[in-house]
Amino acid sequence: MRGTEMKEAYENKGTERRMDLGDLRRREILRSQKARRRRERLVKKAVLICAFACAVIFVFGRFALHGKAEAEKQHKFKYYTSVQLSYGETLWSLSEKYMDEEIYTNASYIEEVKSINHIHDEDDVMAGKMLIVPYYSTEYIAN
Repeated sequence: MRGTEMKEAYENKGTERRMDLGDLRRREILRSQKARRRRERLVKKAVLICAFACAVIFVFGRFALHGKAEAEKQHKFKYYTSVQLSYGETLWSLSEKYMDEEIYTNASYIEEVKSINHIHDEDDVMAGKMLIVPYYSTEYIAN
């Protein structure tokens, strides 16, 4: 009987080892799954934090650039001056000399000059005639 008992003990020991190996494999699988889930959560958090940081940088960057552009933009004051036309000078040449391209086109500037000086026909414009023309400046001139 002693041999049979030893054989049974040996066989039981083998199944215990097999159970231990099975348990170990399951535990290892569970550990690796748990670690993978943990990594996935960390990656999701990192992505969310990066997205939030990018959004904050974008919003504040837009405000900063907009504020900088507004600060750099100088206020312009509209003034009028009288000009005596010389020979060969036209309303077009006056517009090239006095108009501000941010505000006028050549045609709109000429129309304003004609309106201010009550000119209905461009043939009325000739050398020696005094015209009032608008211009813009960033300097404030107090009267």
